[in-house]
Amino acid sequence: MTIYDIATNLGVSAATVSLALNGDRRVAEKTRGRILEYADKHGFKRNEQARNFRLRRTNNVALVVHNIDNDFWHGVVKAIEEALGDSFNVILCNTDGDPAKERRIFHNLMQRKVDGIIVQPASADERMFEETIRDGIALVSLEETENELISFVKGNDFKSARRLTEACIMAGHRRIAFLSFHFDCVGLNERIRGFKAAAENAGIAEECEVFVAEEISFEAVERIFGDRTGDFSLVIGSDDRIACQLLRVLAARQVRVPEELSVIGWNNSRFLEYLTPTLSSVAIPMPEIGRRAAEIILKNLDHGPIVVKEHVDEQIFLRESFAPFQLSK
Repeated sequence: MTIYDIATNLGVSAATVSLALNGDRRVAEKTRGRILEYADKHGFKRNEQARNFRLRRTNNVALVVHNIDNDFWHGVVKAIEEALGDSFNVILCNTDGDPAKERRIFHNLMQRKVDGIIVQPASADERMFEETIRDGIALVSLEETENELISFVKGNDFKSARRLTEACIMAGHRRIAFLSFHFDCVGLNERIRGFKAAAENAGIAEECEVFVAEEISFEAVERIFGDRTGDFSLVIGSDDRIACQLLRVLAARQVRVPEELSVIGWNNSRFLEYLTPTLSSVAIPMPEIGRRAAEIILKNLDHGPIVVKEHVDEQIFLRESFAPFQLSK
């Protein structure tokens, strides 16, 4: 018997069962009593399940991401290795953001019976993740999810985008564009949603606009935004890479940054301080996210299935590419 069997039979979530079995006071006393009584009646032993997890360990944990060449993953890998300790191996897997490739990788990892998987999802389809968890593999997503079976650790994209936009409005900007790209990603959508919420709250929604490029390239940004550079005083990019492509477009069109147009990116990549002008950006604390994800994997291995949903705070770095409105166009 597993926690999923208990959840199905009692009509509660697996997360609720897990919390109740661990004595978590967030579960109502009556519900906790029902769960504990059912588990005892059917011979479910929490420590036996945890021991089964320990006995089958391979000491391999996989990190599955879109593009391992993206420089902010370096700090994540190091933090994961340090949190797991010397007895674990970290397997790096690259999906290129392709859901089909992600499925193939997961099938291979399940066959190898890795102990855990930390994943940057390639799509919003979580069925593969549910199957992985039911197969006894600990899993932590690096994207927010409401799925009751799946743990996640990530920055709060909605809150950060709203806070950033509010700060820009306080600095005098009202005609603000948000530049993103086509990708099925909860985080990008949450950034757009936070931007729109701040604009709506400030009463400037009609002056602001979201642009979605086909891809991250000079040509794609030029097509969608090249003729609109004079319509805004500030552009927030959903990613440093697309913000950098925008800087190339602006340079080609001889638009001065930040005198005519301020630009802010997202991810605070290591190379930003070497650009001219240096690029403002939102910093996601990826090493902290990696450390917490690894700790959740270990907690699942030591104590059986536990669902953790956690946000970490992001930080805004304003550099030369940003100026208050009175110094901009």
